[in-house]
Amino acid sequence: MGRDDDERADAEERLGEFERAFDGRGGYRRAVGWLVLLGAAVVMLLAAAIVFTAAGLWRLGVPAALLAAACAFVAAPVARGAALRHGNRVVSLFGGGLAVSGGPEGEASYTWDDLVSVTLAGVRRGRRTRWRLTLLAEDGRVLRFGEELPDVSALGEAVAAEAASRQVPRHLAAVKAGEEVCLGPFTVDLEGVGKEGERLPWHAVRDVVIENGVVAVRTRGERTALAAIAGHMPDALVFTALCSQVKALNEGHR
Repeated sequence: MGRDDDERADAEERLGEFERAFDGRGGYRRAVGWLVLLGAAVVMLLAAAIVFTAAGLWRLGVPAALLAAACAFVAAPVARGAALRHGNRVVSLFGGGLAVSGGPEGEASYTWDDLVSVTLAGVRRGRRTRWRLTLLAEDGRVLRFGEELPDVSALGEAVAAEAASRQVPRHLAAVKAGEEVCLGPFTVDLEGVGKEGERLPWHAVRDVVIENGVVAVRTRGERTALAAIAGHMPDALVFTALCSQVKALNEGHR
């Protein structure tokens, strides 16, 4: 067995059956390879530029210097990119939680109940959406994942769904007991949903959705009455699922 197999077997003892791995090491190796190639090109072109310039061959020295500058310009974003800084990370999903290896946090594993909040944010730039996943663990550690992982949005959706399946029943029980539950800037109770002093009774709420990067509480006239940016709100999926259940509960009692 290799090291990866040993680590997976150890994690399975605590977290259950392995389901999927999100492995950023391929991107890390590609980034290192590009940096090596571009770095070597910069060194050779600069050396050539110096030699040609010293020999008075400006027609060759200047283009060599410009090519060296171009290679350095291309290498800069690779050096700053997430693939190089955090790209040796591997996140493995199991039936009962997730395990992280590599990266600045080292090795760590968490059951689904160990995760306090999940925030999945997408920023659209042209035709491409850049995703960021932030997990807050019960021990206070904050785990951040981005483009260094392939399919990070799928990872975020999977973790958010697991978190929701555990948190929503707890929050629903609290609401049924007459408590007010706070999720991000919103509050939820048996009477309605509120945000920063504004409140809507459940009979005025059409639905609560996540759409175009916004968590929206919409009225029956399809007007967005309360809203928050999904990427700035932990547990947005938990909030929408809780609202759906509390609204149904309220309508069932009417």
